[in-house]
Amino acid sequence: MLKQWKNKTSVPVLCMIFLCGPLATTLPATANADSHRGPAFTDPEHKETMPGSWLDKSIQYEKLPANTDLAITLDQHLYPALLPLINRYAKQHKLQVAVQEGTCGISAGALLDKKVDIGGFCCPPGKTDRLPGLRYHTLGIAALALIVEQDNPVDNISLQQAQDIFQGKLGDWQEVTGNASQPINTVARLHCKNRPGHWRLILDNEDQFSAATREVSTIPDMIGATAGTKNAIGYETLWMTQQFSSQGQVKAMKIDGISPYDNKALSAGKYPFYRTYNITTWTDETLRKPHAEQLLAYIYQHFNEVETRYGLVPSTSLREAGWKFSNDELVAAPGP
Repeated sequence: MLKQWKNKTSVPVLCMIFLCGPLATTLPATANADSHRGPAFTDPEHKETMPGSWLDKSIQYEKLPANTDLAITLDQHLYPALLPLINRYAKQHKLQVAVQEGTCGISAGALLDKKVDIGGFCCPPGKTDRLPGLRYHTLGIAALALIVEQDNPVDNISLQQAQDIFQGKLGDWQEVTGNASQPINTVARLHCKNRPGHWRLILDNEDQFSAATREVSTIPDMIGATAGTKNAIGYETLWMTQQFSSQGQVKAMKIDGISPYDNKALSAGKYPFYRTYNITTWTDETLRKPHAEQLLAYIYQHFNEVETRYGLVPSTSLREAGWKFSNDELVAAPGP
């Protein structure tokens, strides 16, 4: 039986509290010359060089009951999506599993400090996330939508227009619609700057964003600022726009005629902006846990049971569409 506390999702899991470890420095800009887009992935063969004291350190849980079998921290998108599967696996195997809802930074810090058996991310790993003995497993991707206030008449822009808007080169909706002048207000949440993908698929780094861009720090702030600012444009996953709809109503725009709701187009690599969702396991013999590996296999086996409202396109669909993998990790979009 699971001896667990209740959390806000009403699914029984143990609570976890972690201090986030130091984050990596920002990756150098590698934007394509023609589009200013940043890298989507980092080299899966790269491993950070760590001191012997780190290599010799074992997994040590903090502020958890002594009989805890697995400790997991997940980003705030994977947390509600995977929690039912994790809870079911724990009950079937009579395990004490502790799960914390966090962020990519919290997962990275907990792995760096060797406090957890599994970490979950909504971004591909940065170079300094690639610790010795740690392996990344891609579960899927989800569209990162460009969002505007729901009364904005514009519902489609090109990739080039999107980049020009966030760079400040295109500053009035009149230049898009030909209608009356309406100055564009850009909103950005420049999180996980050291990791590839996500908003860096729009523009590679923060220096490329217009100085007039309103920067926010949280997802609710992104939804609220975009919904509550006339002529604003921002970006977020479709799931999060619904999760935080109490902050305001926004609508997702098409990019070059392709909707972020079109998962077939996303799978085919035709929609340009997306988040990549990974979880980790330890491969080092002194750190690996058989139940962590078996839980990973269970999640893959039952991933089709994750509710569609989370907007996750599974890795199986990506493989079929020609995305490139290194073992379980997604490392390249379809293409030559």
